[in-house]
Amino acid sequence: MGSRRSFGSSMKVPARFIGEHKKINTQSRAVFMGTVVEPATKVTFPDTFDTHDNTKKMKCLGAGVRQKKIAIINVKVYAVALYADAEECKAELHSGKSLLDGKFHKALLIQLVRNVDGKTFWEALDDALAGRIREIATNMATAEDADGNFMATVAEAAEVAEERAMDGMDALKDLFSGANLKKDSRVLLNWKPGAVSDKTVTGFDGTIEIGVVGGDATVELQSMELARALFDVYLGDTPVSPDAKTAFEAGARGLSVE
Repeated sequence: MGSRRSFGSSMKVPARFIGEHKKINTQSRAVFMGTVVEPATKVTFPDTFDTHDNTKKMKCLGAGVRQKKIAIINVKVYAVALYADAEECKAELHSGKSLLDGKFHKALLIQLVRNVDGKTFWEALDDALAGRIREIATNMATAEDADGNFMATVAEAAEVAEERAMDGMDALKDLFSGANLKKDSRVLLNWKPGAVSDKTVTGFDGTIEIGVVGGDATVELQSMELARALFDVYLGDTPVSPDAKTAFEAGARGLSVE
């Protein structure tokens, strides 16, 4: 059994994030039990953790490494693990949903294995997200009804959704540009689904919380388009770490035999 330790600390959102970017006053703590080892970096992740509000036990589905080619050398940048509410995830997968599209509580935990400043981390994230958000908005805007007719109201909703996602991007830029990231820093992306909705790309509302573990700020957003784009980076058709996605899928398959 692993030791009990803090999963983050008290996180307060700067005034500029108040509004859609909700202030969070809770103690973000978790209980870790056991470990999962990412093989390329030897980074260890907790096998499970309890959310700070004690409502969920999240299970690690697997871990992989993000590498970036510098000149002709592949350099390890960070390890990443995927967590999920095991029962919700199993049910969604059995219904035909994927890890990306399923409506279940999921989280990504990233641990840096080299020094990367916040600005550089954000620029890499921005590069991965911008095109994905545009694609999501375009697909929403060009959706047709059952008769193949263009729907103006859907196009308008897509424009609003894209604006909300870009506002979220601005909040993330502020968060990471001022972050003191270094080797062993951890970043948490925590996506909690809400009620069914026909106004989002995911088909449900929810929140996504992003922050540096142990840092003094986190951002909570309601843009499901941004949430999907963030998780598409790791779970979509062109993941930044194919090995990580393979590990996540293997872990998900293992849920059915537990």
